[in-house]
Amino acid sequence: MTNKSRFQCPACGFRIFNRRVAKCESCGAALPAELLYTAKQKADLDAENAKNQKEREARKAREKKKKEITWGGEAGSDFGDGGGDGGGD
Repeated sequence: MTNKSRFQCPACGFRIFNRRVAKCESCGAALPAELLYTAKQKADLDAENAKNQKEREARKAREKKKKEITWGGEAGSDFGDGGGDGGGD
């Protein structure tokens, strides 16, 4: 089995890691269009990344709210910093 990538610069053989970049990151040669993402593929990737970012932010906000409720970190609470072990006396 070979470790050869199908996405390689035809000029120098360098593996293409970023198919958004029109030039080889090693030798600077222009890459053929068939090795690059199309405008639609880029737009689809950008939309997916934006969706994933919103999901991460929503999850982070839910976790923060849950932590605030669990540890009494809501406004006016004596335990606003969220620290401590939650133990009693």
